[in-house]
Amino acid sequence: MPSHVGKTIVYAAIILSGSILSGQALAQNPQTFLRCVGDGNVSPKQRIVACTSLIDGGLSSTMNIAAAFDNRGLAYADEDRYKNAIADYNQAISLNPADATAFGNRGLAFAAELQYSRAIADYDEAIKLIPDNPAAFDDRGAAYVREGRRDLAVTDYDQAIKLDPERSKAFYDRGNVFAAMSQYERAIADYIEAVKLDPQNFEAFNNRGLAYAAMGRYRRAIADYDEAIALNPRAAFPFNNRGLALANEGHVKQALANYDEAIKLDPNYAFALYNRGLTKMMAGEKKSAAVDIAKARRLNFAAGSLAE
Repeated sequence: MPSHVGKTIVYAAIILSGSILSGQALAQNPQTFLRCVGDGNVSPKQRIVACTSLIDGGLSSTMNIAAAFDNRGLAYADEDRYKNAIADYNQAISLNPADATAFGNRGLAFAAELQYSRAIADYDEAIKLIPDNPAAFDDRGAAYVREGRRDLAVTDYDQAIKLDPERSKAFYDRGNVFAAMSQYERAIADYIEAVKLDPQNFEAFNNRGLAYAAMGRYRRAIADYDEAIALNPRAAFPFNNRGLALANEGHVKQALANYDEAIKLDPNYAFALYNRGLTKMMAGEKKSAAVDIAKARRLNFAAGSLAE
């Protein structure tokens, strides 16, 4: 029966800040400046309008124009308008080729567009310009994961951790790679560090549970799923995973209750439907089991998958 890893957006390790506008831009229109850089409770749309006003307003400083494009690109990215964001980052880089931030941000946008090779090329440039930025290594590692280049991803996460030993996400991301490589002890060690640094990271508890379950240590797995659920009771996948561990421990009724909760939270959750169907089959509820399994298959569920 398939378990389910935590849902993460791998391309967005930490969004690099927009470039800093200064001097002339601030003096020209303080309110517009603050909106463009995203200061305060400013919506992406307001930010786009503000940055456009600065770009069209005849800023004399090339650096400030580049920074305005970079900041507008971030606002477009916040609206998932990645092509627009990339166009603005192109302008920013053309005006200021030494802006590591613009390269990093364009890399994130390319990654969001599933153009991982181009994302990696941009992270390369960002790292050349600022070799001690852990976020760039973390983001490049995520792109390497998407390309299936796990060894390179681990190397980048190693460097991110070396540069920032308190970077919880780098431990979490590296743990996910180790888990994908079936190196569960190393994955668990990284998840331990991740939750130590960020005790609210319910996905790290969930994924550590998966690693324990893969080793047959179901009670330890259940304890981690308990933590994940306590931190985020609205997430369906820890209930599915706890149900699977309970089923493996022979606790059929408790397993079914967990699948029920997962499906209540997400009625089209194919993993939980399939697992509930198999568990019902074990309990002799063949008709009801067939309904669950059929629905899972209608949702294009592939038995044996480990993630959506």
